[in-house]
Amino acid sequence: MKSTLGIISPGNMGSGVGKFLVGGGFRVVAPLIHRSDFTRSRAKAIGIEDVGSLEACIESADIVLSILDPAKALDVAKQVAIAMRKLGRSKPFVDCNATSPATAVKMFEIFKDAGGHFIDVGIIGGAPTRKENFPVFFASGPRAKMLDFLDGHGLRVVNLGTEVGRGSAIKICNGAWNKGAFALYAAVMMAAERYGFTEVLRERLPNSQAGTVEKIDAALNRLPSLSERYVGEMEQVAETYSGIGIPAGFHEAAAETFRMLNTTSLGNERRETIDNDRNPLEVLAKIVADLDLREKNKS
Repeated sequence: MKSTLGIISPGNMGSGVGKFLVGGGFRVVAPLIHRSDFTRSRAKAIGIEDVGSLEACIESADIVLSILDPAKALDVAKQVAIAMRKLGRSKPFVDCNATSPATAVKMFEIFKDAGGHFIDVGIIGGAPTRKENFPVFFASGPRAKMLDFLDGHGLRVVNLGTEVGRGSAIKICNGAWNKGAFALYAAVMMAAERYGFTEVLRERLPNSQAGTVEKIDAALNRLPSLSERYVGEMEQVAETYSGIGIPAGFHEAAAETFRMLNTTSLGNERRETIDNDRNPLEVLAKIVADLDLREKNKS
């Protein structure tokens, strides 16, 4: 009989991982008592079982995977550890979020005190929306080998050894570039739109930054809808950099840029409701118009 896996909480990445784990024959459960109707209906459609409360998820699952906004990761880890202690259950807790190595160490200590087993994972790659699109789980920590059995079931598992923080570090470095580049481009283009030379800059940049601009430009349409989640990741990058003597200011500013994008009307969209026919110029015009209106209302 295959293991039961708990996912907290099945958002875009979590539901994608959960879908393939269900397809691999695993029972997948999630605590959805406080989640939206949309999240609950999506989970049901892909075979994730709603067990209600966090405690029920811990009782049911053999392994608990945390896949959520990194800004919430530490608080959720504390809640799970408290619940494990209360229930007298010692189970592996896998943090799969874009948290700093220092945050991963904090979680390791929390679960060591609670009698649980902590595994630090950095996910590289997008949600597994098709069979050939496997995200890679880079796992580290004394109990990292406990994830080896998941390899090939909607994801790939790479063991980075017993040192907690290595899984987080690879995710942080990857996100520092990808999300950081998104933020830099968004800030540059918002300024260009504000001053009225967006089209001139958009003609020039693809020549000087061949390939890079096209990729980021394609992501611009959905960037505001993802920005709330990216705030926490950029803050974790900044914390990581500060801890190793690298200037953190750029990624602190990236977090502020994403926070700003989230306040626009496009920030309220879901992946499923985004108008894929919008072009980047329309997106920028809408973002800047919303920000101008916000500033006007302040005065």
